[in-house]
Amino acid sequence: MKIFSDERLLGLGIVSGTVSRHGGSGREPQNVKKIFDALGIDAADILGLRQTHGERIIRIISDEDFQNYRRSDAHEGDAWLLGRAGCGCMILTADCAPLYVWDTEGKSAGLAHCGWRGIAAGLPRKIAEAVKNRAGKNAGLCAYIGPHINACCFEVHQDVAGRFSPRAVIKRDGRIFVDLAAEITAQLVAAGAREADIRRECSCKCTMCNKEDFFSYRRDNTRDAMLSFVYKPA
Repeated sequence: MKIFSDERLLGLGIVSGTVSRHGGSGREPQNVKKIFDALGIDAADILGLRQTHGERIIRIISDEDFQNYRRSDAHEGDAWLLGRAGCGCMILTADCAPLYVWDTEGKSAGLAHCGWRGIAAGLPRKIAEAVKNRAGKNAGLCAYIGPHINACCFEVHQDVAGRFSPRAVIKRDGRIFVDLAAEITAQLVAAGAREADIRRECSCKCTMCNKEDFFSYRRDNTRDAMLSFVYKPA
């Protein structure tokens, strides 16, 4: 089992990463438990949601937020803002980009499921702004864009391409492709992050190209998905 992660976030004591397909599909509860058992984390402390390809952020900052989450069975959204210690949160991806955003003091960490619809709706900017607002206006922001479908494979029609900035749209041989990481980066910079503090997984880690490590909806039309998570130890 491989875990793709950023050492800067790990260095703040926040356990995090995107688990390769070798960990099994994150849609299966037994796989989720197996993954967190291997990390020494109680899977019961990891919160999940029903993703909608939108822009809603669920905030788990206080004990009250955590208790409110536990009291309800309906949790829809595509991003987390985590500040409470002793718990974590997870998303699922299979071509969409897992985006990690945090302040340099580790006060809070954001984790977003960035599909093209959520990106077009401004989710990367919004999760970065949420992290920055909690940390303070002078706080530095860092980000890591995890494994996702890259511009080599993310072919779209003009109606989709028109929802992205020109820097993210690539035309070649009469076809149109979108660079999701370029669009995410532009939004993070607009929210106050320095481009030098935004890292992306190597472009060789395209989820559609790399069948050995990743599930891909576009390649296989599968419901299987990789699990991405952040966890703040108590």
